Amino acid sequence: MGWYEKMPKRLSSAAMILENEAGEVLLVKANYKSYWTFPGGVIDEGETPKEAALRETLEEVGIDVHPDTVRFVAVVDRMSAQAQTYQFLFAAPLGTTVVDHVILQASEIDAYAIVSKEQIRSKNRVYSQAVSAWARGDSGYLEQVFNG
Repeated sequence: MGWYEKMPKRLSSAAMILENEAGEVLLVKANYKSYWTFPGGVIDEGETPKEAALRETLEEVGIDVHPDTVRFVAVVDRMSAQAQTYQFLFAAPLGTTVVDHVILQASEIDAYAIVSKEQIRSKNRVYSQAVSAWARGDSGYLEQVFNG
């Protein structure tokens, strides 16, 4: 086995921050998570992080984001006892009329909400670390440690 084959492999995911003109963001509550987060998921083989964020957004909430409106926000190095992964965060504008046409992925997503940074900072729900970082205005390279 060569040097490259011995290198650790990391699972990666991507998520989309859909923010409206009022500074509020669309979040989802997946049925397999205990917290609210951005639409997103695992990057499939042969897919770029941006492509995965676009695909997952369409799958989870039925919103077809135009690729030219997407900007990179952050990459998160996520560390836990189970794995070390990367999560790529992208952002795109959320039109007010789009919210009226949200179609949830029934097999995975239980609910969605439009929330403000103030609501997130008040901890009125359980939010992912990425959502809390967005509410603080963090961007670029971020690190998250999951205990337990």
